[in-house]
Amino acid sequence: MSEQRSKIGTFRELCTFLKPHWRVVAIGVVAQITVAILALIPPQLRERYLIDKVLTDLHSPVPLRLERLLLAVAGLVVVLVLSALIDRRRTVLMHTLGEKFILDLRRRIYYHLQKLSLTYFETRQTGEVMSRVTNDSDVVEEFVTHATDILISDVLKALGIVAILFYWNPLLALVAFVPMPVTTYITYKYSRNVRGIWRATRERLAEMNARLQDSLSGIMVIKSFAREDYEYDRFAREAEEVYDMRVNVIRMWTGFFRLITVSSGIGVYTVLAVGGWIHITNPASLSLGTLFAFAAYIGMFYQPVSNIARVNDTIQRALAAADRIFEVLHTEPDLVDAPDAIEMPPIKGAVTFENVSFAYSSGEEVLKDINLHAEPGQIIAIVGRSGAGKTSFVNLIPRFYDPTRGRVLIDGIDVRTVKQQSLRRQIGMVLQDTFLFNGTVRENLLYGKLDATEEEMIEAAKAAYADSFIREMPNGYDTEIGERGIKLSGGQKQRIAIARAILADPRIMILDEATSSVDSESEYYIHRAMDQLMQGRTTFVIAHRLSTIRHADIIVTLESGRVVEIGDHNTLMERNGTYSHLYEAQYRFEDELE
Repeated sequence: MSEQRSKIGTFRELCTFLKPHWRVVAIGVVAQITVAILALIPPQLRERYLIDKVLTDLHSPVPLRLERLLLAVAGLVVVLVLSALIDRRRTVLMHTLGEKFILDLRRRIYYHLQKLSLTYFETRQTGEVMSRVTNDSDVVEEFVTHATDILISDVLKALGIVAILFYWNPLLALVAFVPMPVTTYITYKYSRNVRGIWRATRERLAEMNARLQDSLSGIMVIKSFAREDYEYDRFAREAEEVYDMRVNVIRMWTGFFRLITVSSGIGVYTVLAVGGWIHITNPASLSLGTLFAFAAYIGMFYQPVSNIARVNDTIQRALAAADRIFEVLHTEPDLVDAPDAIEMPPIKGAVTFENVSFAYSSGEEVLKDINLHAEPGQIIAIVGRSGAGKTSFVNLIPRFYDPTRGRVLIDGIDVRTVKQQSLRRQIGMVLQDTFLFNGTVRENLLYGKLDATEEEMIEAAKAAYADSFIREMPNGYDTEIGERGIKLSGGQKQRIAIARAILADPRIMILDEATSSVDSESEYYIHRAMDQLMQGRTTFVIAHRLSTIRHADIIVTLESGRVVEIGDHNTLMERNGTYSHLYEAQYRFEDELE
């Protein structure tokens, strides 16, 4: 029962997406009903009228019979043309609606994904999420183009045929529908099993897409370790699993429809046998034309029954895909704006941590009792061994996460009381793993300020020491840089990221230094660019090379999520504590490398 309620709930939710387009749906349904009604006319003219009133009516004069023949054929042509014109219009309307439906659904999914918190994406593969936006929405589109109007019209067509047959000959109608209980049972069993299989197939397909996206993103690692054959074998196994699952559905589907075909044939042949016996023994009770029209209607009756079964298969696949889509749409962000959240006023740059502790959803506490105050314009360096909690520390400032205890204040305002976007617009980040979008240099720079002028963009590039190498590129600022900036060196990517942040002109900057993997010349320019970026801004620097943060106003040393030391470089070196040991160890290591 719960599964049935789930189906009904999913179906209803899908229908809510059609509400804005109810006029088009109504036109499509009316058109399909009209076609269904027109489809009931040909057996009346083609079998019953032609046989009884034209071909076997030997008592009527020939000219009258010819006139009836022409009228019947003309009527059949009119019905054929009308049906074709109406059905063409319906098809265009419904398929256009299907495309609009996909557009609306994908917009809705993508918009909702943008609102979800980082934890959602940290626990899911990118390819799997992409599959819900693309593949699943394509399947749901079939629900619109095929299910909504065809289901209604075929049901009405079947009911119309039943009414006509029982009106003509109730006994023969009962005989004709003898196979129906078997057909109904087969349809029920098929429907009950196929949705779960389709759901599992779509889940497996999403996993395969995620694997594909992951391997293509890491193609350089794959090649560097010569793991092409290993990755191919792994992908091939997953693809074969999807193949086996889809073939299983095909076997069920073909077996089901062959049974429907057999039931239909049995119904027609039973009518011919029983009806023929009635006509031979008592011609007055059942005319030859009525008998053949009866058989034609029985064949027509099983066609909508078969169509309904096909539409049911489409619906089951659509519901399975819709379940996965609605899982996304029903996922609530971990972080939401408070009902009374205000716009963050222009930031001056004072940042305060008051007794802050933080744990991820797994329960692991990574920050414990952090207290810190930074004045506007100060440079705060965060140092510590790997896993000390440095990234978690800075991620609390733009409210990517909320503390489990304590408060993070900016200019004395708790960040949980302001709208997230108004807060983040005034905070810039340059990360160690520089991310650039697939596009031009210009598009990536303007991401920092969409309405920036050409002069502002160029000034930001100059401040980041990026303008010179950008102008040397084939198309200057309009050069395509490839996925994640693959056509650029590490130093060039980093300087473009810094220029992007300068253009955004934030009051608070968070820097994750990325100079360890670049050459000395790039490192020199990156440091100069960072100096430009930090001027007049409160800056938090996650330091990897401690020699680069000696000028910091405050150095915070973290160890196992706790602040063990706070001070400037000279003070901490005099204390001969954790920072001093880290600095001296790194200095000795760099000296040995030289």
